[in-house]
Amino acid sequence: MLLVVGLLFVATASCSSSAKRSNASAPATTNSVAPATTTLPAGSTSTTAKAGAARTRMCGNPGPAPERYDSIVVFSFENRTWDAVGGVGFGPAMPFLHSLGRLCGYFADWTETDTAQNSLTQYIGQVTGEFQPGTVNDCSPSPRCSTTADNIFRQARRAGLKAVNYVEGATSPCSARGNAAKHVPYLYLWGADDRAHCNDQVRPYSEFDPNALPAFAFITPTLCNDGHDCANDVVDAWARTHVQPVLDSAAYRAGKVAVFIWYDEDHPVPNMWITPTARAGPISLAGAGYAGTLRAWQSMLGLPCLANACRAPNMRAATPS
Repeated sequence: MLLVVGLLFVATASCSSSAKRSNASAPATTNSVAPATTTLPAGSTSTTAKAGAARTRMCGNPGPAPERYDSIVVFSFENRTWDAVGGVGFGPAMPFLHSLGRLCGYFADWTETDTAQNSLTQYIGQVTGEFQPGTVNDCSPSPRCSTTADNIFRQARRAGLKAVNYVEGATSPCSARGNAAKHVPYLYLWGADDRAHCNDQVRPYSEFDPNALPAFAFITPTLCNDGHDCANDVVDAWARTHVQPVLDSAAYRAGKVAVFIWYDEDHPVPNMWITPTARAGPISLAGAGYAGTLRAWQSMLGLPCLANACRAPNMRAATPS
C-alpha cells in the first residue's frame, strides 16, 4: 500500500487481510501534529521552481513542479483501508498524518498490485511495475521465491543513482534480521546483477540520514512501527519522529525531495503524496494505484517506465508533483 510525505523484514507473522484489519482500530495518541507550514530561510528560493517562487509551505506552493527531484523517500506501512485509518485523508486519531493530509495530496481510490494477495506481492509489484508470479503467499527469498524482472533499484543503479532499501531493526547489510523479509522488496530481486549489489542496496535504517538522502529511499519500519503488529497510534508517532525530519530538511524546502506515505494493502489503500507543489487532496483519478505511483517515481528520477507503469494514468500530473 502507499503516499508523499512513504521499509522491511524476517518475521513469519501472517499478513492476511483479516489479520491486518484487526490492528487498525486501537486508540491513538493526540500529542503529535505536523506544522502547518515549513518556513524557508530568509530570501531563499527553490532552484527547481518557477523563478522567484519561494517554497514557504509544506505543500500547495505556487508554480510548476520540478521536472526531476534529487530524492524520493517512501515510508511503507501495513494493512489498512482508508476506513481503518479514520477515513480518507487520515482521521484525527492519527494527528500527525491527519495534519499532513489536510495540507498535501492523496488518492481516494488507490489499488495495490493484487487485492487477493498479501504483503510480498504488493511490495514486489510496486518496485517492478507488475504482478510477479514467483513472489506470492509471503514466501521467503530463494531461487524459487524471487523475480528476475527489471526494477526501480536496478534502474537507478544503472543510471548512476543511489537507491537504498532501509530496514529498521537490521544491523547488517542485505538482511531483514529484526524485521520481516516479505516487507523488504530488494531481497527478492534476483535478476541480472541484483544479488551482487544487495549489500549496497539493503542497509540498516540506522544509516538513514534525512540531510544526506540517496536518490531513492524505500524505508521498511519494524513489524510494530509499520502497523502490522501494532495500532495506529504507534504508526502515527513513528511517522512524526521519522517523516518530519525529512520535511524539515533544506533539500525538501528547496523543492528537491518528494515524500510518499505508502501502504501495502487493503483496497482502498491509504496513501499520501508530499511535495512542495502538491495540492491538498483528495484526488480522484481512474486507475490510480501501484503502477501509476511507480511511473511517478520513475518520472521524478528521470528513469524509463517499466511494465504496467507504462500504461498507468499520470498520477504525478493529477497531484501535481
